[in-house]
Amino acid sequence: MNKLTLILFFGCVVLSVMAQHNITNAGNAYRAADQLVKQQVEFKDPGSSGKDLHWDFSMVQPINEDYKLDYFIPDSTQMNRLCGMEHNTRYYYLQHNDSLWATGFENSTTYMEYVTPELKLKFPFAYGDTLYTQFKGAGEYCHRDSICVKGYTRVIADAEGELKLPEFETVKKALRVRTLRHYTETGKDSVEMTLDTYSWYAAGIRYPVFESIKTTLSKKGDKKDELGESINDTTVFSTSFYYPPEKQISVGQATITTDTGTALTQDISSVFTEGQYMPNPVVDNLYITYKLTRPAKVWFTLHNNIGVAQCSTSPENRSQGYNTTTINMSGLMTGTYTLYVHVDDMVLRQVVVKK
Repeated sequence: MNKLTLILFFGCVVLSVMAQHNITNAGNAYRAADQLVKQQVEFKDPGSSGKDLHWDFSMVQPINEDYKLDYFIPDSTQMNRLCGMEHNTRYYYLQHNDSLWATGFENSTTYMEYVTPELKLKFPFAYGDTLYTQFKGAGEYCHRDSICVKGYTRVIADAEGELKLPEFETVKKALRVRTLRHYTETGKDSVEMTLDTYSWYAAGIRYPVFESIKTTLSKKGDKKDELGESINDTTVFSTSFYYPPEKQISVGQATITTDTGTALTQDISSVFTEGQYMPNPVVDNLYITYKLTRPAKVWFTLHNNIGVAQCSTSPENRSQGYNTTTINMSGLMTGTYTLYVHVDDMVLRQVVVKK
């Protein structure tokens, strides 16, 4: 092999690697204040794994076009913990360095805390990458019965290809991630379940653009699962979700109740006004001045460019009118930071540059 051939060969390898679609911390980690609109659609079979595949989901039939998912920080003293609110259930996550962990969930009937958390993703994640973790949790059902859960989760980026979405949008380079979650729940009754989720990611879009989900009830039998255990599966639920890319946005809204009991949606810009962040770029102290149109609980959190919290102020009940806050950034490295303005249950995002 001559020198020119070697140069061409290694050049092609480099281009091939560069063309890979990776899921990254900066581009795909969950973020506080993000709100997604999912459209529940008819179940689409994910098909086989592999490369250079073609998926056509352009003609799926909608079932529920207004299925919302909100992310927020439930406790300002733990800025690496995040909550996703979906279908009246709170799902809790821990974002630590290059990993996303599930730590539990709660709703009106069930509370579950994972003693051993469940690894959901590790960044970066590319085609062929695989994760495997075991998890364990304990909780309560109806504030009365104790329940326990234990199982394993296997995550694999198992497919790449072209994806056609509803309204004939086309993703030329989609990466599919399969999450197989097998667990046993014990309490008043015991059940063994498998949750199989396929998520399609597109370059430049933080959250999946399409998902197919199937839940099966497992019983001992002749069939073998991925760990070689004998099971018979009965599908109890299957559906798909389309995430319109244009509706994957960050918002700052909250629902308030008037004296007459009427629920209204209030935007953060109608409460937190005339905000100034000086100087920007900043060397030492960042001085924030703003006006509140009503009394509110206000605090600020500062994150680096990969989403890791660097500092935060304590939540304070601020009065209507003009207020000020100072954030010391003298010990932080040079770069771009994201400042989150928390006003009650609403969040506003600002970019701050540190010199």
